[in-house]
Amino acid sequence: MDYLCSECSVQLSKWEMFLNEKYPVGKLYCDFCQTKHEREVIKKLADSEADMHNDYTRDLIGDKK
Repeated sequence: MDYLCSECSVQLSKWEMFLNEKYPVGKLYCDFCQTKHEREVIKKLADSEADMHNDYTRDLIGDKK
């Protein structure tokens, strides 16, 4: 049975199916879409951490913006 990537509809290889079974994320992704999805999540996390508005160390040194 052939499985397709849920985003780009490319047929998944045996290796991609193995990875999807071993590390399930809820959808079947090819390598490219999985990497793209991971980069988006990492960017969101980095952006939320870069703000540091509520960071207690900045409040301790008196930088209150």
